Amino acid sequence: MPLILYGENNCLKVVQYLAKNCSNSQPYFQMKYKYISLLIILVFSCKEEVSIKKLEPSKYRAELKVNDTLNLPFVFEVVSENELRIFNAEEIIEVNNVIYKNDSVYIQTPVFEGYIVAKIEDGALRGSFIKESLNRVMDFSAKKNDTRFDAVDSISRYNIEGGWEAVFSPNSEEDKYIAKGIFKQYANKVTGTFRTTTGDYRYLEGVLNGNQLQLSTFDGAHAFLFTAKVNDSTMTGMFYSGNHWKEPFVAKRNDDYELPDANTR
Repeated sequence: MPLILYGENNCLKVVQYLAKNCSNSQPYFQMKYKYISLLIILVFSCKEEVSIKKLEPSKYRAELKVNDTLNLPFVFEVVSENELRIFNAEEIIEVNNVIYKNDSVYIQTPVFEGYIVAKIEDGALRGSFIKESLNRVMDFSAKKNDTRFDAVDSISRYNIEGGWEAVFSPNSEEDKYIAKGIFKQYANKVTGTFRTTTGDYRYLEGVLNGNQLQLSTFDGAHAFLFTAKVNDSTMTGMFYSGNHWKEPFVAKRNDDYELPDANTR
């Protein structure tokens, strides 16, 4: 039967017990030899330290699983084993609450309750993004890579920079609401946001591959993904909030469009 040891203190107790029995209780040389051999093995086993895998300094592309076919990517940089930065367009989130328990790393985002727990294998991470109060869990993975979305072409067929008049859930009278899309574009890289009468959809960053727009953001509370088919004057797409909500949206280019004041609607 294999001998299983739990903790250094227990290990030392076993060693002390065997040493006592070996010297005082066993009259036969064969039994003493058996105990001495086991004692030597235990001494060396007690000295072995458990190796804890930690984050390696580098940039990583993380992915949150939205559904069976879609992932929500974002980029973060490990500065040290206890510090990292999350990037969303112009936004940089400093994360200083990184701890290690057993075989996992726990990454607690500032301000918000959401946290990541993951195991580290061969420099990559696999685990979950968790918001306990809402009972929400998303599959999480990350590997060394500084690219948010894969770009098919370095130059896009279309340019969507400017203002856009948008409607979310356009086919539902109950859920429909208006928004203004504001975007900047350099080559095929796109940044911006959708503003509503009550707020905005944070710092969005992504890519325009051909006529396919992909934008995302993650800050520990919000995990947003936008996908759309676009041309120079219209876009039709889908908005995903985590893995629990999605809704369609449509937009048309309108650089003069302004949202009404929420208090006067």
